[in-house]
Amino acid sequence: MNIAIVAGSQRTNSQSINVANYLATLAGEHFEQVNVLDLHHLALPLWNEGVWQDSEEWAPFQPIKQQLKQSDAFIFITPEWHGMATPSLKNFLMLTTDDELAHKAALLVSVSAGVNGVYPISELRMTGNKNNHVCFLPDHLIFRNCEQTLTADHQCTDQNQHVRSEYTLKLLAAYANALAPVHRDMVSIGKPFRYGM
Repeated sequence: MNIAIVAGSQRTNSQSINVANYLATLAGEHFEQVNVLDLHHLALPLWNEGVWQDSEEWAPFQPIKQQLKQSDAFIFITPEWHGMATPSLKNFLMLTTDDELAHKAALLVSVSAGVNGVYPISELRMTGNKNNHVCFLPDHLIFRNCEQTLTADHQCTDQNQHVRSEYTLKLLAAYANALAPVHRDMVSIGKPFRYGM
């Protein structure tokens, strides 16, 4: 199985990429291939109709779409900015379709410099899977006080957080295994209903 981990911060050397690299080490125990996508580095354009016509500005997104299609599970990581998920992650989820994400397991993760981090999870649960049909796990992770919780070499100093993260990655792998036939069997026949009711 393959997993794509999306670090949704627009900042250079963000705590989100630090969390992504930490979770990548844990994911390696359950997935054969682990890919980390740094939205700061990718610098994707804002969504526009050109993405439907594969216009030239969207050429760099094509290999990303292929990588997502080959992924069996996802982790979406966002810092909490003004109580919200980042524009880059929301944009990324708008760009994805059912072809890449439908009926595949995804873990939501938020990152906070303080004791917050709940609001981005709620925001993403409400709208983040509307058209792409990705399946968010009931569980999520919040990395609070992230500058103290994670070291520069991607080690977690909070043992409770570490144990919870290990459990949640195992849960994600279990969901990915269970949902594989659903994605295989339902994506094509669900095309007439891809935009909901």
